[in-house]
Amino acid sequence: MNVHRLPLAFLATSLLAMNANPQPAPVPNRILPFDVSERTLPNGLRVIVVPTGFPNIVSLQIPVQTGSRNEVEPGKSGFAHFFEHMMFRGTKAYPPEAYQAILTKAGARQNAYTTDDYTNYHTTFAKEDLETILRIEADRFQNLEYPVEAFKTQSRAALGEHNKNSANPIQKLFEVQRESAFKVHPYRHTTMGFLKDIEDMPNQFEYSKLFFDRWYRPEYTTVIVAGDVTAAQVFPLVEKYWGGWKPGTYAVEIPAEPPAAGPV
Repeated sequence: MNVHRLPLAFLATSLLAMNANPQPAPVPNRILPFDVSERTLPNGLRVIVVPTGFPNIVSLQIPVQTGSRNEVEPGKSGFAHFFEHMMFRGTKAYPPEAYQAILTKAGARQNAYTTDDYTNYHTTFAKEDLETILRIEADRFQNLEYPVEAFKTQSRAALGEHNKNSANPIQKLFEVQRESAFKVHPYRHTTMGFLKDIEDMPNQFEYSKLFFDRWYRPEYTTVIVAGDVTAAQVFPLVEKYWGGWKPGTYAVEIPAEPPAAGPV
């Protein structure tokens, strides 16, 4: 399977945001001034370790290569962004309250965001909690579980977020511009999705399970660990908790946008 990989420049952006302290002088012809170790597990999961020298702090970034560009099926836009929220709904092993309690005890800071091309989950924590965080993150990426009631509640929240954004005239202009500029490529809709699709999302519970099964797979995921860590620490832990994650078989053909024939 030919899976597009995220550029390392994304990692550089994450690291700069993580810590504003002075950094060592960069080595010529290198994107980062750190020694980067990289490995791909047999299941396709890509692992990147970046020891930064910053004491005690660790940043875990987990980009999944699913964004609005992957939403090619009519009536199904907005699900990449939707799962940014659903991924916090818990599993059998770690229901939402138990999951949050672990993060709170660790003093971890966590969030996520969705783009046209990928969804990224990020957590910042102290180095002594490395194994714990890798364990609970591996569980939710492999075993996410949510009832239909939680699905409908979150889908209505997604509609509320869309309506709030659309109240901004600049955001509304951006939506219309995208829909006019692209004819067949899924960049035609924003990351939030088309309004009519978001309104119908509460009826798409079964499709949501299919979306998760397709895209939340190791071959579409990268685990980036940066901070006060070493490759010798990180790789065995990732293999322990993430190595059994089964790859999928789904791939999508993104429609190619025809050349522009003139101004939109």
